Amino acid sequence: MRAPAFAKRLAEALRTHRERAALIYQLRLELGCMIETGEVLDFIDDYEIPFVVFNDHLPHDALASGKRPPSLQGQALKSGRSPETHRALMQSLHDAMPEIRAKLPAFCADLAARGIRMGSHDDRTAQDRTTWREMGARIAEFPMARAPAAAGDPVILGAPNVVRGGSHKKKSISALDLLQDGLCDALCSDYFYPAPFAAAGKLVALGWSLRDAWALVSLRPAQMIGLHDRGALMPGKRADLLITDPDLGQVHATIAGGQVTWLAGDLAARMIG
Repeated sequence: MRAPAFAKRLAEALRTHRERAALIYQLRLELGCMIETGEVLDFIDDYEIPFVVFNDHLPHDALASGKRPPSLQGQALKSGRSPETHRALMQSLHDAMPEIRAKLPAFCADLAARGIRMGSHDDRTAQDRTTWREMGARIAEFPMARAPAAAGDPVILGAPNVVRGGSHKKKSISALDLLQDGLCDALCSDYFYPAPFAAAGKLVALGWSLRDAWALVSLRPAQMIGLHDRGALMPGKRADLLITDPDLGQVHATIAGGQVTWLAGDLAARMIG
């Protein structure tokens, strides 16, 4: 599900249902997939992708030292490869990384010329953040430490991190700690789609105002990625509404683009009759 072929199938499905679903595509681009930057640019152009985030999930330390990469067996099985074939693929991508990184400044300049927003994923140090900022990737997605989060750029954290009280990644900082220090601008669902609602509810339970907690999953994400038609209840914007309890305990109804899309419980009985 992380391969380029799957990304293209997903992009085609989103284009088919764009008017009905009102979805946009964020391309999480593994640096190892960037050997042919022209193909990536064609993909971005073809599907009008407005937001690109750069990842590098290769276990470089293990590959550089000749050690067996962590979780090799499970990753190989998920990819449909033998462990030996999967390890050889990772090694080839690791070996190509100097060539790939040399292409990054020109590639980012091409994206900037297209007006595409850019971000980086899992920054570990302030220098990581500086390097990406200088190439135009201004959004810090899931910084793993305080220094890159405090570098002054917009910060996105994972809502599951808030709900769990910490990250599932080893040696990664707690989102709650960064939120308490004002070092988070938006929360996203990451790997669990109901998490933004649950995270806002947890923040309210911890003493945040409903206004400030909800802004992290509505207004501020919309502002960050340029979705100016949504994120606030104002004339002229999309009529995207969620009806819930004051403590965010339960969703009773949702309205998307002015159309009722979900009703539950007593509210459903009252509205349907």
